[in-house]
Amino acid sequence: GITVAYVDDDNTLDFTVGTLNQDTTGTAAGITEADTAVSSTSATTVLSFAHASYRGAFVSLSITQGSNYQIGKYSIIHDGTTVTVVEESAVATGSMLGTFSGTISSSNLLLQVTMGSSSSATVTVKADKITV
Repeated sequence: GITVAYVDDDNTLDFTVGTLNQDTTGTAAGITEADTAVSSTSATTVLSFAHASYRGAFVSLSITQGSNYQIGKYSIIHDGTTVTVVEESAVATGSMLGTFSGTISSSNLLLQVTMGSSSSATVTVKADKITV
């Protein structure tokens, strides 16, 4: 909850206690999650959105490849032509499994993974998109 202290017209210190309810997870907050199966070392799209509608996104993702795992956080922004992807953090249980890059294709921004191995993997992406 939130506690607010204020002095009212009788010069006494009053307190108000309230609760702030804000959904910061799930689709109500504009955050979506999706899985993509990957079994290639070619760049594979794991997130796509209309670049005219969204300036960028903050993305959390994980890769599962057998009993190997990677998780990371990425910031993505574009200017309509060029996509910049910054890896804020990434950790893996062993070697890093994949790298991420962005591109504009037609009317969409694509976030793509390039896996180090073509063994079957699942990339789970949770994106918090920011409108233009």
